[in-house]
Amino acid sequence: MNKLYLLIQFMLTLQLTYGQTKLCILGTFHNETSKINSQSIYQAINNFKPDIILYEADTVLDIRNNLKGLDAIEFKSIHNYLKLNPKTQILPYDWTGKQKFREKNNYWARIDSMNSQLNIYFSTGHADKLSVTMLEAFSDISSIENELHKEDIETINKPSARKLVELKSKWEYKKLIDMAVSNDTLKKIVPIMQMAQDYWEIRNKEMAQNILMVIKKYPNKRILVQTGNAHKFFIYNELENKQINNNYDIIEYWEE
Repeated sequence: MNKLYLLIQFMLTLQLTYGQTKLCILGTFHNETSKINSQSIYQAINNFKPDIILYEADTVLDIRNNLKGLDAIEFKSIHNYLKLNPKTQILPYDWTGKQKFREKNNYWARIDSMNSQLNIYFSTGHADKLSVTMLEAFSDISSIENELHKEDIETINKPSARKLVELKSKWEYKKLIDMAVSNDTLKKIVPIMQMAQDYWEIRNKEMAQNILMVIKKYPNKRILVQTGNAHKFFIYNELENKQINNNYDIIEYWEE
Protein backbone atom coordinates (compact mmCIF):
# COMPACT_ATOMS: atom_id res chain seq x y z
CA MET A 1 0.00 0.00 0.00
CA ASN A 2 2.81 2.37 0.94
CA LYS A 3 4.66 1.50 -2.24
CA LEU A 4 1.56 2.23 -4.32
CA TYR A 5 1.11 5.57 -2.56
CA LEU A 6 4.75 6.48 -3.14
CA LEU A 7 4.47 5.49 -6.80
CA ILE A 8 1.40 7.71 -7.26
CA GLN A 9 3.16 10.61 -5.55
CA PHE A 10 6.21 10.09 -7.74
CA MET A 11 4.12 10.08 -10.93
CA LEU A 12 2.30 13.25 -9.86
CA THR A 13 5.60 14.95 -9.10
CA LEU A 14 7.00 13.80 -12.44
CA GLN A 15 3.97 15.19 -14.25
CA LEU A 16 4.22 18.54 -12.46
CA THR A 17 7.93 18.77 -13.14
CA TYR A 18 8.16 17.59 -16.73
CA GLY A 19 4.60 17.64 -18.05
CA GLN A 20 3.79 21.26 -17.47
CA THR A 21 3.94 24.40 -19.58
CA LYS A 22 6.50 26.94 -18.42
CA LEU A 23 5.45 30.53 -19.04
CA CYS A 24 7.88 33.44 -18.86
CA ILE A 25 6.46 36.97 -19.08
CA LEU A 26 9.49 39.04 -20.04
CA GLY A 27 9.04 42.75 -19.42
CA THR A 28 11.13 44.94 -21.73
CA PHE A 29 11.34 48.46 -23.12
CA HIS A 30 10.65 49.17 -26.78
CA ASN A 31 13.65 51.48 -27.09
CA GLU A 32 17.24 50.92 -26.03
CA THR A 33 18.35 52.17 -22.61
CA SER A 34 21.77 52.36 -20.98
CA LYS A 35 21.48 48.76 -19.73
CA ILE A 36 18.80 47.17 -21.89
CA ASN A 37 19.23 46.53 -25.61
CA SER A 38 18.52 43.81 -28.16
CA GLN A 39 21.55 41.82 -26.96
CA SER A 40 20.50 41.79 -23.29
CA ILE A 41 16.98 40.74 -24.29
CA TYR A 42 18.47 38.05 -26.54
CA GLN A 43 20.47 36.73 -23.60
CA ALA A 44 17.31 36.55 -21.48
CA ILE A 45 15.51 34.65 -24.25
CA ASN A 46 18.45 32.31 -24.70
CA ASN A 47 18.58 31.64 -20.98
CA PHE A 48 14.92 30.56 -20.97
CA LYS A 49 15.16 28.66 -24.29
CA PRO A 50 11.51 28.88 -25.38
CA ASP A 51 9.69 26.61 -27.78
CA ILE A 52 7.33 29.49 -28.57
CA ILE A 53 7.85 33.27 -28.45
CA LEU A 54 4.84 35.58 -28.30
CA TYR A 55 5.53 39.13 -29.45
CA GLU A 56 3.58 42.32 -28.80
CA ALA A 57 1.79 42.96 -32.08
CA ASP A 58 -1.77 42.60 -33.33
CA THR A 59 -0.78 41.13 -36.70
CA VAL A 60 1.63 38.47 -37.96
CA LEU A 61 5.06 40.00 -38.62
CA ASP A 62 7.87 38.44 -40.64
CA ILE A 63 10.37 38.90 -37.81
CA ARG A 64 12.12 35.70 -38.82
CA ASN A 65 13.21 36.98 -42.24
CA ASN A 66 12.82 40.76 -42.40
CA LEU A 67 13.18 43.54 -39.82
CA LYS A 68 12.39 46.40 -42.21
CA GLY A 69 10.23 48.90 -40.35
CA LEU A 70 10.52 46.95 -37.09
CA ASP A 71 12.72 49.17 -34.95
CA ALA A 72 11.75 47.95 -31.47
CA ILE A 73 14.64 46.19 -29.76
CA GLU A 74 12.40 43.23 -28.86
CA PHE A 75 11.96 42.38 -32.54
CA LYS A 76 15.71 42.54 -33.13
CA SER A 77 16.34 40.18 -30.22
CA ILE A 78 13.78 37.68 -31.53
CA HIS A 79 15.25 37.89 -35.04
CA ASN A 80 18.73 37.14 -33.71
CA TYR A 81 17.48 34.28 -31.55
CA LEU A 82 15.68 32.67 -34.49
CA LYS A 83 18.89 32.66 -36.53
CA LEU A 84 20.35 30.10 -34.13
CA ASN A 85 17.05 28.49 -33.12
CA PRO A 86 15.03 28.27 -36.35
CA LYS A 87 12.56 25.71 -34.98
CA THR A 88 11.24 28.19 -32.41
CA GLN A 89 7.68 29.23 -33.19
CA ILE A 90 6.68 32.92 -33.04
CA LEU A 91 3.16 34.32 -32.72
CA PRO A 92 1.53 37.72 -32.08
CA TYR A 93 -0.71 38.13 -29.03
CA ASP A 94 -1.80 41.78 -28.89
CA TRP A 95 -5.45 42.85 -28.99
CA THR A 96 -6.58 42.75 -32.62
CA GLY A 97 -9.27 45.35 -31.95
CA LYS A 98 -6.97 48.10 -30.66
CA GLN A 99 -6.70 50.03 -33.94
CA LYS A 100 -10.46 49.92 -34.44
CA PHE A 101 -10.99 51.17 -30.87
CA ARG A 102 -8.63 54.10 -31.46
CA GLU A 103 -10.30 55.06 -34.73
CA LYS A 104 -13.84 54.74 -33.37
CA ASN A 105 -13.07 56.88 -30.32
CA ASN A 106 -10.75 59.40 -32.04
CA TYR A 107 -8.33 58.23 -29.39
CA TRP A 108 -5.12 60.17 -29.93
CA ALA A 109 -6.79 63.50 -30.69
CA ARG A 110 -8.86 63.24 -27.52
CA ILE A 111 -5.82 62.25 -25.45
CA ASP A 112 -3.93 65.29 -26.79
CA SER A 113 -6.91 67.49 -25.94
CA MET A 114 -7.05 66.09 -22.40
CA ASN A 115 -3.34 66.67 -21.83
CA SER A 116 -3.64 70.21 -23.15
CA GLN A 117 -6.53 70.99 -20.80
CA LEU A 118 -4.64 69.53 -17.84
CA ASN A 119 -1.55 71.59 -18.65
CA ILE A 120 -3.58 74.78 -18.94
CA TYR A 121 -5.42 74.14 -15.67
CA PHE A 122 -2.32 73.41 -13.61
CA SER A 123 -0.20 76.18 -15.18
CA THR A 124 -2.58 79.04 -14.32
CA GLY A 125 -1.84 78.95 -10.61
CA HIS A 126 -5.54 78.63 -9.78
CA ALA A 127 -5.73 74.84 -9.39
CA ASP A 128 -7.32 73.69 -6.13
CA LYS A 129 -5.03 72.37 -3.41
CA LEU A 130 -6.33 68.77 -3.46
CA SER A 131 -5.81 68.44 -7.21
CA VAL A 132 -2.30 69.89 -6.96
CA THR A 133 -1.45 67.48 -4.14
CA MET A 134 -2.72 64.48 -6.12
CA LEU A 135 -0.86 65.53 -9.25
CA GLU A 136 2.34 65.99 -7.26
CA ALA A 137 1.91 62.53 -5.74
CA PHE A 138 1.43 61.01 -9.19
CA SER A 139 4.47 62.91 -10.45
CA ASP A 140 6.56 61.52 -7.58
CA ILE A 141 5.45 57.95 -8.30
CA SER A 142 6.14 58.44 -12.02
CA SER A 143 9.63 59.76 -11.28
CA ILE A 144 10.43 56.70 -9.18
CA GLU A 145 9.02 54.38 -11.84
CA ASN A 146 11.08 56.14 -14.51
CA GLU A 147 14.21 55.13 -12.60
CA LEU A 148 13.59 51.60 -13.90
CA HIS A 149 14.85 52.83 -17.27
CA LYS A 150 18.31 52.98 -15.69
CA GLU A 151 18.19 49.34 -14.56
CA ASP A 152 19.02 46.04 -16.26
CA ILE A 153 16.51 43.56 -17.58
CA GLU A 154 16.62 41.30 -14.53
CA THR A 155 15.86 44.21 -12.19
CA ILE A 156 12.83 45.44 -14.13
CA ASN A 157 11.40 41.91 -14.03
CA LYS A 158 11.65 41.56 -10.25
CA PRO A 159 8.37 41.46 -8.25
CA SER A 160 9.22 44.80 -6.60
CA ALA A 161 9.50 46.49 -10.00
CA ARG A 162 6.26 44.88 -11.13
CA LYS A 163 4.47 46.26 -8.05
CA LEU A 164 5.90 49.73 -8.67
CA VAL A 165 4.61 49.80 -12.24
CA GLU A 166 1.23 48.58 -10.99
CA LEU A 167 1.09 51.40 -8.43
CA LYS A 168 1.80 54.01 -11.11
CA SER A 169 -0.91 52.52 -13.33
CA LYS A 170 -3.48 52.66 -10.52
CA TRP A 171 -2.75 56.34 -10.04
CA GLU A 172 -2.79 57.09 -13.75
CA TYR A 173 -6.03 55.30 -14.54
CA LYS A 174 -7.98 55.51 -11.27
CA LYS A 175 -6.72 58.11 -8.79
CA LEU A 176 -6.48 60.87 -11.40
CA ILE A 177 -10.01 60.08 -12.54
CA ASP A 178 -11.18 60.48 -8.94
CA MET A 179 -9.38 63.83 -8.87
CA ALA A 180 -11.12 65.03 -12.04
CA VAL A 181 -14.55 63.83 -10.90
CA SER A 182 -14.32 65.96 -7.75
CA ASN A 183 -13.12 69.04 -9.64
CA ASP A 184 -15.69 71.24 -11.40
CA THR A 185 -13.16 72.49 -13.96
CA LEU A 186 -11.79 69.05 -14.83
CA LYS A 187 -15.09 67.15 -14.92
CA LYS A 188 -15.38 67.76 -18.65
CA ILE A 189 -12.32 65.58 -19.36
CA VAL A 190 -13.54 62.64 -17.25
CA PRO A 191 -15.08 60.85 -20.30
CA ILE A 192 -11.68 61.01 -22.04
CA MET A 193 -9.91 59.65 -18.98
CA GLN A 194 -12.45 56.84 -18.70
CA MET A 195 -11.99 56.03 -22.39
CA ALA A 196 -8.23 55.73 -21.83
CA GLN A 197 -8.85 53.49 -18.83
CA ASP A 198 -11.23 51.29 -20.86
CA TYR A 199 -8.67 50.97 -23.64
CA TRP A 200 -5.93 50.00 -21.19
CA GLU A 201 -8.00 47.38 -19.36
CA ILE A 202 -9.55 45.86 -22.48
CA ARG A 203 -6.20 45.62 -24.24
CA ASN A 204 -4.43 43.99 -21.31
CA LYS A 205 -7.25 41.51 -20.70
CA GLU A 206 -7.30 40.58 -24.39
CA MET A 207 -3.54 40.10 -24.33
CA ALA A 208 -3.80 37.77 -21.34
CA GLN A 209 -6.66 35.85 -22.95
CA ASN A 210 -4.69 35.41 -26.19
CA ILE A 211 -1.70 34.12 -24.21
CA LEU A 212 -3.95 31.64 -22.40
CA MET A 213 -5.29 30.40 -25.74
CA VAL A 214 -1.74 29.64 -26.86
CA ILE A 215 -1.04 27.83 -23.58
CA LYS A 216 -4.09 25.63 -24.13
CA LYS A 217 -3.27 25.00 -27.79
CA TYR A 218 0.37 24.08 -27.17
CA PRO A 219 0.60 22.13 -23.88
CA ASN A 220 3.86 21.20 -22.17
CA LYS A 221 5.88 23.86 -23.97
CA ARG A 222 8.21 26.61 -22.85
CA ILE A 223 6.47 29.85 -23.83
CA LEU A 224 8.09 33.27 -23.58
CA VAL A 225 5.96 36.41 -23.80
CA GLN A 226 7.77 39.61 -24.70
CA THR A 227 5.84 42.62 -23.45
CA GLY A 228 6.36 46.27 -22.72
CA ASN A 229 7.11 46.52 -19.02
CA ALA A 230 3.96 48.58 -18.39
CA HIS A 231 1.86 45.55 -19.37
CA LYS A 232 3.66 42.87 -17.37
CA PHE A 233 1.91 43.35 -14.01
CA PHE A 234 -1.55 43.25 -15.60
CA ILE A 235 -0.82 40.13 -17.65
CA TYR A 236 0.81 38.47 -14.64
CA ASN A 237 -2.18 39.25 -12.40
CA GLU A 238 -4.63 37.95 -15.00
CA LEU A 239 -2.77 34.65 -15.50
CA GLU A 240 -1.42 33.95 -12.02
CA ASN A 241 -4.59 32.37 -10.61
CA LYS A 242 -5.21 30.26 -13.73
CA GLN A 243 -2.03 28.20 -13.45
CA ILE A 244 -3.36 25.09 -11.69
CA ASN A 245 -6.48 24.66 -13.82
CA ASN A 246 -4.52 25.11 -17.05
CA ASN A 247 -1.37 23.19 -16.07
CA TYR A 248 1.23 25.91 -16.47
CA ASP A 249 3.78 27.54 -14.22
CA ILE A 250 4.80 31.20 -14.42
CA ILE A 251 8.55 31.60 -13.95
CA GLU A 252 11.17 34.25 -14.67
CA TYR A 253 13.78 33.77 -17.38
CA TRP A 254 16.54 33.12 -14.82
CA GLU A 255 14.55 30.34 -13.10
CA GLU A 256 14.33 26.69 -14.13
